[in-house]
Amino acid sequence: MDRGYPSLSLMFELQQQGIDYCIRMCTDWWLEVRNMIAAGQKDKIVTFKLPAKDKELLKQYHTTNENIRCRLVVVELPGGGTEVLYTSVLSKKRIPYKGFVTLYNYRWNIEEGYKLYKCRLQLEAFSGKTAHAIKQDFFAKVFMMTTTAILAFPVEEKLKLEQQQSNRKHPHKINRTNALAMIKEISCKVIIDKMIKPALNALDKILKATTEIIRPKRKFERKKIKKKPPNQNYKPL
Repeated sequence: MDRGYPSLSLMFELQQQGIDYCIRMCTDWWLEVRNMIAAGQKDKIVTFKLPAKDKELLKQYHTTNENIRCRLVVVELPGGGTEVLYTSVLSKKRIPYKGFVTLYNYRWNIEEGYKLYKCRLQLEAFSGKTAHAIKQDFFAKVFMMTTTAILAFPVEEKLKLEQQQSNRKHPHKINRTNALAMIKEISCKVIIDKMIKPALNALDKILKATTEIIRPKRKFERKKIKKKPPNQNYKPL
């Protein structure tokens, strides 16, 4: 989970359900994190208690143990600065200290998935305001994403095979945005006109011709954009 998500009640529930987690902490929110950074500690097991306002969870999970035992890991970032990760994996043999940089980087694929849904598919641009319209739009776009993944899978497998048989420096992957656009183009031909084979063959050719290079550990500095002041004609109440 990304920053802003740490919640003792959420961590307690995940712990009770046997689900491991790794959450990025804000360095200036929790006292235990601030003390750990000030003391120069990098890997520490700590115990929190379930807040009084969430005591009902004890009855829900039929337990009297309100302790939340976890591990705080302070990671030095290559560009300077630190990030603090909060995890339920206490064993240093299972995940050593150095493994957390790689582990947390796997979250990036999830963020890319959110970007596809929210920016490329415009999931929140609903065509109506009723519950029925919103559900219809939501499931239609999820169906489109799933269909794209299914139809693009053979091309992805071919790219992996070609990578193993070639001497290319970097592997390739399909352009997911382009794949979504192509599915929109061919869906009418496939569903209405029943031109299944020609449409799918054309899709495979275009996806294979518009691949992207995967460059690991590539980073760019984020541009900090100043927030615009609110319009004075519409002042908040």
